[in-house]
Amino acid sequence: MYMPPWAFPIQKPMKSFDIDGVIYLGDLGVGVFPGPEDILITGRSYQEAPKTLRWLQARGINNQVFFNPLDEKDKTRPSSGEHKARTLKGLIENGYRIDVHFEDDPIQKAIIEERLPFLKVIHLVHELTEK
Repeated sequence: MYMPPWAFPIQKPMKSFDIDGVIYLGDLGVGVFPGPEDILITGRSYQEAPKTLRWLQARGINNQVFFNPLDEKDKTRPSSGEHKARTLKGLIENGYRIDVHFEDDPIQKAIIEERLPFLKVIHLVHELTEK
């Protein structure tokens, strides 16, 4: 059955961003600034959400944030990478058009690329924040 182009919602391309090491650069404050339609996927635990959201909002960053569902004491770099890959996959499968993800952690970058080989992952390399 033919469907005219106007029958489908147009999904704008968006980007996703890690927080620590991408948006938050320690003593330097804000690093890469997301656009208003972009999303944040962080390895930070859901328990860190109130403090994190206050920090972001104080800097004019009001994007949707996906926190790690693990307790703060249980999260690891690999488990945070798995969380990011699962979240990205779920969003894409549900119609989000995510063109690129910004990541500073090489372990998490590798996990995302392994699970989502079609997604471009931009690796920010620096020593400003602890991995």
